[in-house]
This record gives sequence, structure tokens and C-alpha cells, in this order.
Amino acid sequence: YARSLRPKLVVLVFVRNDFMDNHKLFKGLIRGWDPDRFPYVVAEKTAAGAFALRPPDSAWRMLSIPGEPRYFRLVRLRAELLAQRPRYQSVLEAYLSRAPESLSADGHDRKLNELLQDPALPLFGEAVEFTAFALDEFQRRVADAGASLWLLLAASAKWWSQLGDASDPLRVLVEALAEARGIPVVSLHDYLVRQDRKLRDGTFPYDGHWNPTGHQWVAEALLERLRQRPEVCGA
Repeated sequence: YARSLRPKLVVLVFVRNDFMDNHKLFKGLIRGWDPDRFPYVVAEKTAAGAFALRPPDSAWRMLSIPGEPRYFRLVRLRAELLAQRPRYQSVLEAYLSRAPESLSADGHDRKLNELLQDPALPLFGEAVEFTAFALDEFQRRVADAGASLWLLLAASAKWWSQLGDASDPLRVLVEALAEARGIPVVSLHDYLVRQDRKLRDGTFPYDGHWNPTGHQWVAEALLERLRQRPEVCGA
């Protein structure tokens, strides 16, 4: 669809949870998709260690968990379920053993969720590798279309999607991936700091996604960079 518009510039919006969403096992734990039965294209590692795209599975399914457990408890139950499969057993048991079940009064098991999102641990390391592969794919396809690729680091009032200042470890990771590929980065957080604007004014109060004001700010941040790099738009 985008190629048919013959763009000169393609802007890839990156949010904090994109690392996890680029990894099929993470997607199973966090979103509930069966990692072996995905309804859309997913990246996998071959036996030789190369990356490959797997087409959508027409027999896709969700992980079946009885009852209606709340989110953190649900993540743990999915991890326990997937750990029964030999291909996921070793990596998930390493997390489950470090997070012995100790539920809080509201039934939440936060320890496992914190471990899964720790950039220093192996599963997240794999998610970073899959994200690098995704950037390579975007860059290749955009170049084939004769366009330039930029990366916009999203900012949200919710912690899980905010890529904040330069000390944010996930921001450091994604910027390093982009720099290694020569992909320019635009930070919405940095733009709002320069404009002395409050992030909460640009997002829906109970959701964290951009409201119309937030979308306007994104456009302004991109326009600011385009004025510095007018050659991207051609003559």
C-alpha cells in the first residue's frame, strides 16, 4: 500500500513494547497468541541461526487459559503453559525459577513481568535481535522503493510505551540499532522538552495513545527535522 503512494520518506514509529512485539514468544506471553500458530507474518530463527519470515498460519489460535485471571497472573499462567513445550522449556523455566510465585493481595505476580522486560536477560536479548532484523527488512524495502527511512521514537504518558530521555536503556538500544544502519532518529520526547509542552496534554487520559493534539505534535516534530534536511523531499 505504501509503495503505491511512491513516497520519498517513510517514517517508522517505534514504541517501547515493539521490542517484545517483534518476538513471537513474547507475543504469546504478553498478548496471548500461540507462538506456533500466528495469524500474521512472524520472524523466526532457522536451525542455522539465520532470520526468516514465516507466513500467517490459517489455523492460528490463542493460548487457552481457564477462568479470567488478571493480567500479571495471566502472563505467569501463559509462561507455565508454554514451558511445557520442549522448544520453550529451557528459556522460560529460567525465568519462572527466578520468580517463584508470590502473589500480591490483588492476585498480581509482578516479579515475572519485570524479569521478562529486563534488557539484560536472554529473552529480551533475542527480542532486540528480532528488532534489528525488522529494521533491516524495513530499510531494504524502503530503499527498493527509492525512499528514505526515518525512525520516530514515540512518547506516551504510559510507562510501557514512553521512550524518554537519553538515559532510558531501551532508547539507548533502539538508537544504537538505528545508528548502526544509518537511520535518522526523531525523538518526540526531545521535541516536547524543547517546546516546554506536557506529554499528558497530548494523550488520552486512560489510554496513553496520542489524542489529536499529540498527532499534531508528531507532525511538528517531523517538520522541524525536515526543515533541517530538505533534501529528503527532493526538489
